[in-house]
Amino acid sequence: MKGRTIPMAKSTRRRRRDAWASITEVRAGECYRIRYWSTGPDGYRRRSRTVRGTRRDAERVRAELMLAHSEDAPCPTVGEVWETRVLPDLEQRVADGDVSASTVQQYRNWWGKHVEPRWGSVACDSVRPLEVQQWLSGLTRSQASNAMLVAKKAMDYAVRFGWAPTNPMRENYLMPARSTVSARDRGVWTLSELGGVWRRVRGSWMEPAFILSAFGGCRVGEAMAPRARDVALREVDGVPVAVVSITAQVEHHGKRLDTRMKTADSARVAVVAGRAALVLAAIAASLPPDWPLTNDGMGGIVSQSRFGDGWRRLGMEHPFRNLRNGWQTWMRWELRVAPHFIEPMMGHRLKGTTGAYYDRPQADVFCEVMADAYRRHPYDASWDWAVWDE
Repeated sequence: MKGRTIPMAKSTRRRRRDAWASITEVRAGECYRIRYWSTGPDGYRRRSRTVRGTRRDAERVRAELMLAHSEDAPCPTVGEVWETRVLPDLEQRVADGDVSASTVQQYRNWWGKHVEPRWGSVACDSVRPLEVQQWLSGLTRSQASNAMLVAKKAMDYAVRFGWAPTNPMRENYLMPARSTVSARDRGVWTLSELGGVWRRVRGSWMEPAFILSAFGGCRVGEAMAPRARDVALREVDGVPVAVVSITAQVEHHGKRLDTRMKTADSARVAVVAGRAALVLAAIAASLPPDWPLTNDGMGGIVSQSRFGDGWRRLGMEHPFRNLRNGWQTWMRWELRVAPHFIEPMMGHRLKGTTGAYYDRPQADVFCEVMADAYRRHPYDASWDWAVWDE
């Protein structure tokens, strides 16, 4: 019709531009096109790259292109290095079993809460020590320590790839006073004191995890994960020994099992000797094979937070996690077990070439070590109450 303007249909494609490249949505949530300028064999010209995936995938590829064409692109930001270098390497280490998924999630949390808001958009060569000190002064002691851990990682990559001459996050800064946070309890129970602690959880749903940590050296999540079928009772030269397969851990948040352990050496067997072995094996025999030893009464997994609440309600002197520290202490200084036995029993790799390539102790060795230590020091001989009573 004459004189009437026909409105144009709005494009469904959205474009995001900046000084170096643009991202155009070709198909909503499925395909994106990146257009950028760079120098190649045919000179400095406009180029394009198609990415199939989400907007986040396209943003990551864009950042990777910026890093690959460093002569044409500005210095990458700390956030771009985190996204394109640090996180992919951490995810690969999780896949390789060198680090746990929960550890990487903690790094993500610290990055998102404390580092990204301040340094995510700052170019790597523009990070100044004075500004870092000012940033740290606004955090608590624990926040500053955690934030620096991940910030150092990002800037280490920046130095490695030549985007920053030095790592300013590694300067000797004045950290916030310890008074800004409560001191972490590092106390442990002696071997003789463990009997009294055990009596306080005797017969409760927390008892199996207590035994595995106090007398088997397990981490919190590891102690809560084994199922009844994972426990086997042996006798080694007259000493009862419970052998427990440690192949998973209860996630720190939630009630799920994570088969990706803290390190590649965390999957192992935990060995418990003496009365604790008999009680643990009896508890396992009383449950259906697929039930966790530490369960909610209906065969379900108990979260670490619920376990921690129960432990605190008992008025224990130290956190539950300290049982593992205590195990290492009394194994070495009271039972006189050599460190090269203790470390692999805790899921640690021995240092050096031997630990990296050759040392692979088996369950039989762990059983012999524990049985021999128990024979020399039968610490539970007077604990007549430590028997299984359904």
